[in-house]
Amino acid sequence: MRLSTKLLVTFVPLFIIAIIGSYELTIQASEEQMLEQAKDAAFQKAHIVREALVSQMVDKYKVEDSFLNKIRTAGGLLDLYIRIRPDNLHLLEDLDDDTTRATRLNARMREAMSKGSIGEEVFSTGTAMYVRREEDFEAIIPFKAERKCQACHEVEVGHILGVAHVKLPLTEINQSIRANSNRTAIISLGFAAVSLGVGFIFYRSLIQKPVRNLVTATEELRKGNLNYDVGMKKSSDELGILAESFDRMRKALKQSQDALRTSTVGQIAQSLIRDFRAPIREILSSVDQLQRSGSDDQRKQAFETTKNSVQTMQKITQDLLEFTTGDLKANKMSARVPQVIGYVEQMVRPDLEREGIRLQVQQGYTGSAQLDYDRVTRALMNIINYSINYVPPDGEITLSTANENGKLVITIADNGSGIPAAFLDKVFEPFVKIVQERGVGLNLALAKRTIDMQGGKIEVQSTEGKGTTFIITMPIQ
Repeated sequence: MRLSTKLLVTFVPLFIIAIIGSYELTIQASEEQMLEQAKDAAFQKAHIVREALVSQMVDKYKVEDSFLNKIRTAGGLLDLYIRIRPDNLHLLEDLDDDTTRATRLNARMREAMSKGSIGEEVFSTGTAMYVRREEDFEAIIPFKAERKCQACHEVEVGHILGVAHVKLPLTEINQSIRANSNRTAIISLGFAAVSLGVGFIFYRSLIQKPVRNLVTATEELRKGNLNYDVGMKKSSDELGILAESFDRMRKALKQSQDALRTSTVGQIAQSLIRDFRAPIREILSSVDQLQRSGSDDQRKQAFETTKNSVQTMQKITQDLLEFTTGDLKANKMSARVPQVIGYVEQMVRPDLEREGIRLQVQQGYTGSAQLDYDRVTRALMNIINYSINYVPPDGEITLSTANENGKLVITIADNGSGIPAAFLDKVFEPFVKIVQERGVGLNLALAKRTIDMQGGKIEVQSTEGKGTTFIITMPIQ
């Protein structure tokens, strides 16, 4: 996914979660606040009723039923009633003997009991209760005796004389809470949309465009275009610093490439001039011999020398062309390994005989393998031509094959002077010439590239004064 998509997928759910969380928290906080306000309102109304009841008892020694009926739904209340226990009032003896009062108290007690038993425990606990329902809120508040209550009741201060049930409506409050929460959610949603829009605009101008420029510049750099300019304005932020660092890296790479190209061209030119001198001298000598019109054998030898010299120059230029253009493509097919080794033997034996070097061939594997016939034979010849530089006259090179665990193993070993240990890890690098070898120093570099390209590997083992062994391992299938 693109970076913008990742940010969108990340932040949009976060905004949605934040809005939902804000909505729920707003409702929860509003409900808690509403409950606290309902508790205060219920307590205030119960306090007023208690004071009115006390005043009536002090003045008239009774509570009028008409008063209780008036306050029941006054001030927007759903209900307000007093729960009493006649035997818990402990009225004075002259008041307690009033049969009319007893009848009235019993009627009030039965009315309260008809509404349920909720609140009975307040008589024993003396602690207010609060019941929250979906549509209403009920506060059950105890009436505790004060000193002035002792004018009518034989009780101690703090004794529970009765319990006031105050029921408040919550429908409008709940609607108000929902409306406020919805309004908060809409505002939050609008704010989130605006924030996302503004953020997207800033993202495109401050992040996406510079990043896209850097990606394009990286692709151009990968293609080898070191002249591509990032084209970003200088800034002190992280992307600006990154772009500036990238541009410095591009310029440094271009300078290094130019220096390497100059150095490589110089190396190639020096190698070509140096390596072409010998075959050119031989060609000139042969032409001079032909001009003097010697014997037929001399002319034949001159023609042969000229031909070999031209072939040497052709090989050098072909190696250089293949390496510099990278024109190496594997064309694998089934090939008989003995035929591959036989062809290599046929091609290198004349050169080895001229140098006085013996060639031993051991065909340990006589089956077939999937390989590029032309490239593999060329790689083996390159390795043998490289080995010639380290093998003195009367020396020996052994070319052998074997099948080891389903792998084709080709070994080229010599008993020459060996490769110095300091240069052993550089033998496969191009243009590395440890001794004055023939060619431009590409024999082993091309051989390694050929073997690697076909899924094989090449290793070298060498001990100074004892010889060198090249081990090539390739898949048979």
